Amino acid sequence: MKNANIFVDVDLTLVDENGNLLEGSSQALRTLKQKGCHLFLWSTAGADYAKAIAARHGLTDLFEGYVAKPDILIDDLPSTVLNPFVFNVQREESWTTMVETILKKHID
Repeated sequence: MKNANIFVDVDLTLVDENGNLLEGSSQALRTLKQKGCHLFLWSTAGADYAKAIAARHGLTDLFEGYVAKPDILIDDLPSTVLNPFVFNVQREESWTTMVETILKKHID
């Protein structure tokens, strides 16, 4: 899957409960970007919040867009929207190993 669109959540995925970047997240996201992935940042708190967090941590160059986390999806092919390529950084060994898995399994 070349040029994968990857949507990253803010709270407890990119940053911890104190607003600090999770260890390894910045470099891991840079690796995905360098491999040709399109990165988007989202949050239930909205697009402005997501963009503010990226700016606070000097990550705006990584993301192509900022959006609110969707509540409802409408699509002619819903099975293509919800797929098994969902990763929970809290259940992974680290951001680095998670990205290595993504690259190995899903990015050409």
